Amino acid sequence: MILASSKPFPGPMPPSNSPPLLSMQPLGPASQTNTTESANQNSAVTDKSSASPKLTSAGPPEREKPRLTEQEKKNNHIASEQKRRAAIREGFDRLTELVPGLAGQGRSEGMVLRKTVDFIRVKLQERQELIEEIEKRGGTVDGRARNIVENT
Repeated sequence: MILASSKPFPGPMPPSNSPPLLSMQPLGPASQTNTTESANQNSAVTDKSSASPKLTSAGPPEREKPRLTEQEKKNNHIASEQKRRAAIREGFDRLTELVPGLAGQGRSEGMVLRKTVDFIRVKLQERQELIEEIEKRGGTVDGRARNIVENT
Protein backbone atom coordinates (compact mmCIF):
# COMPACT_ATOMS: atom_id res chain seq x y z
CA MET A 1 0.00 0.00 0.00
CA ILE A 2 1.39 3.42 -0.98
CA LEU A 3 0.40 6.46 1.03
CA ALA A 4 0.21 9.79 -0.73
CA SER A 5 1.44 12.10 1.98
CA SER A 6 3.94 14.89 2.15
CA LYS A 7 4.82 13.86 5.71
CA PRO A 8 7.95 11.77 6.15
CA PHE A 9 7.77 8.19 7.39
CA PRO A 10 7.23 8.56 11.19
CA GLY A 11 9.41 5.68 12.45
CA PRO A 12 12.62 3.90 11.60
CA MET A 13 13.30 2.97 7.98
CA PRO A 14 11.30 -0.06 6.80
CA PRO A 15 13.31 -3.29 6.40
CA SER A 16 14.73 -4.15 2.99
CA ASN A 17 15.90 -7.39 1.43
CA SER A 18 19.49 -6.21 0.98
CA PRO A 19 21.90 -5.41 3.82
CA PRO A 20 22.30 -1.68 4.50
CA LEU A 21 25.54 -0.04 3.45
CA LEU A 22 25.22 2.53 6.20
CA SER A 23 23.15 2.43 9.34
CA MET A 24 20.54 5.14 9.14
CA GLN A 25 19.07 4.47 12.58
CA PRO A 26 19.19 7.06 15.39
CA LEU A 27 22.02 6.61 17.89
CA GLY A 28 19.79 6.45 20.94
CA PRO A 29 16.25 5.35 21.79
CA ALA A 30 15.31 8.88 22.87
CA SER A 31 15.81 10.17 19.35
CA GLN A 32 12.92 9.00 17.15
CA THR A 33 13.28 11.42 14.24
CA ASN A 34 13.39 10.02 10.76
CA THR A 35 16.88 10.07 9.33
CA THR A 36 15.56 10.68 5.82
CA GLU A 37 13.82 13.82 7.04
CA SER A 38 17.02 14.99 8.72
CA ALA A 39 19.05 14.28 5.59
CA ASN A 40 16.57 16.19 3.43
CA GLN A 41 16.69 19.17 5.79
CA ASN A 42 20.49 19.04 5.98
CA SER A 43 21.11 18.76 2.24
CA ALA A 44 18.98 21.84 1.60
CA VAL A 45 21.40 24.03 3.57
CA THR A 46 24.14 25.43 1.34
CA ASP A 47 27.28 27.41 1.91
CA LYS A 48 27.24 30.74 0.08
CA SER A 49 30.93 30.41 -0.88
CA SER A 50 30.36 27.05 -2.56
CA ALA A 51 27.93 25.76 -5.15
CA SER A 52 27.80 22.27 -3.60
CA PRO A 53 25.41 21.56 -0.72
CA LYS A 54 26.87 21.23 2.77
CA LEU A 55 25.39 19.04 5.47
CA THR A 56 24.75 20.75 8.78
CA SER A 57 23.17 19.50 11.94
CA ALA A 58 20.00 21.02 13.33
CA GLY A 59 21.23 19.98 16.78
CA PRO A 60 23.24 17.15 18.26
CA PRO A 61 21.31 13.98 19.11
CA GLU A 62 21.11 13.31 22.82
CA ARG A 63 23.48 10.33 22.76
CA GLU A 64 25.92 11.47 20.08
CA LYS A 65 29.48 10.36 20.76
CA PRO A 66 31.61 13.42 21.50
CA ARG A 67 34.37 14.21 19.02
CA LEU A 68 37.95 13.84 20.16
CA THR A 69 39.95 16.94 20.85
CA GLU A 70 43.23 17.47 19.01
CA GLN A 71 45.12 16.54 22.19
CA GLU A 72 43.12 13.30 22.55
CA LYS A 73 43.83 12.44 18.90
CA LYS A 74 47.52 13.13 19.46
CA ASN A 75 47.57 10.98 22.62
CA ASN A 76 45.79 8.13 20.79
CA HIS A 77 48.30 8.35 17.95
CA ILE A 78 51.23 8.29 20.37
CA ALA A 79 49.78 5.27 22.20
CA SER A 80 49.21 3.42 18.91
CA GLU A 81 52.76 4.15 17.78
CA GLN A 82 54.18 2.95 21.11
CA LYS A 83 52.16 -0.25 20.82
CA ARG A 84 53.44 -0.80 17.26
CA ARG A 85 57.05 -0.24 18.34
CA ALA A 86 56.64 -2.61 21.30
CA ALA A 87 55.33 -5.32 18.95
CA ILE A 88 58.35 -4.85 16.66
CA ARG A 89 60.71 -4.95 19.65
CA GLU A 90 59.06 -8.16 20.90
CA GLY A 91 59.48 -9.70 17.44
CA PHE A 92 63.19 -8.89 17.40
CA ASP A 93 63.53 -10.24 20.95
CA ARG A 94 61.90 -13.48 19.81
CA LEU A 95 64.31 -13.71 16.86
CA THR A 96 67.26 -13.33 19.23
CA GLU A 97 65.92 -16.31 21.19
CA LEU A 98 65.45 -18.49 18.08
CA VAL A 99 68.52 -17.68 15.98
CA PRO A 100 71.78 -19.16 17.31
CA GLY A 101 74.45 -16.61 18.14
CA LEU A 102 72.08 -13.75 18.94
CA ALA A 103 71.07 -14.54 22.52
CA GLY A 104 72.50 -12.40 25.29
CA GLN A 105 74.29 -9.76 23.27
CA GLY A 106 73.62 -6.18 22.37
CA ARG A 107 72.13 -6.05 18.93
CA SER A 108 71.06 -3.81 16.14
CA GLU A 109 67.93 -4.64 14.20
CA GLY A 110 69.96 -4.80 10.98
CA MET A 111 72.32 -7.38 12.47
CA VAL A 112 69.40 -9.46 13.77
CA LEU A 113 67.80 -9.46 10.33
CA ARG A 114 71.07 -10.37 8.55
CA LYS A 115 71.78 -13.26 10.93
CA THR A 116 68.16 -14.43 10.68
CA VAL A 117 68.35 -14.51 6.88
CA ASP A 118 71.66 -16.41 7.05
CA PHE A 119 70.16 -18.88 9.53
CA ILE A 120 67.11 -19.51 7.34
CA ARG A 121 69.35 -20.05 4.28
CA VAL A 122 71.38 -22.64 6.21
CA LYS A 123 68.20 -24.40 7.32
CA LEU A 124 66.83 -24.45 3.76
CA GLN A 125 70.12 -25.89 2.49
CA GLU A 126 70.01 -28.57 5.20
CA ARG A 127 66.45 -29.38 4.20
CA GLN A 128 67.45 -29.69 0.54
CA GLU A 129 70.27 -32.06 1.50
CA LEU A 130 67.85 -34.18 3.56
CA ILE A 131 65.44 -34.39 0.61
CA GLU A 132 68.28 -35.50 -1.66
CA GLU A 133 69.40 -38.11 0.90
CA ILE A 134 65.86 -39.48 1.23
CA GLU A 135 65.51 -39.77 -2.55
CA LYS A 136 68.99 -41.32 -2.87
CA ARG A 137 67.87 -44.05 -0.46
CA GLY A 138 64.73 -44.69 -2.52
CA GLY A 139 62.25 -42.65 -0.52
CA THR A 140 59.83 -40.05 -1.80
CA VAL A 141 59.21 -36.53 -0.60
CA ASP A 142 55.79 -34.88 -0.59
CA GLY A 143 55.43 -32.17 -3.24
CA ARG A 144 54.62 -29.53 -0.65
CA ALA A 145 57.82 -30.22 1.28
CA ARG A 146 59.81 -30.08 -1.95
CA ASN A 147 58.17 -26.81 -3.05
CA ILE A 148 59.22 -25.02 0.12
CA VAL A 149 62.86 -25.57 -0.78
CA GLU A 150 62.52 -25.04 -4.53
CA ASN A 151 60.60 -21.75 -4.26
CA THR A 152 63.33 -20.00 -2.30
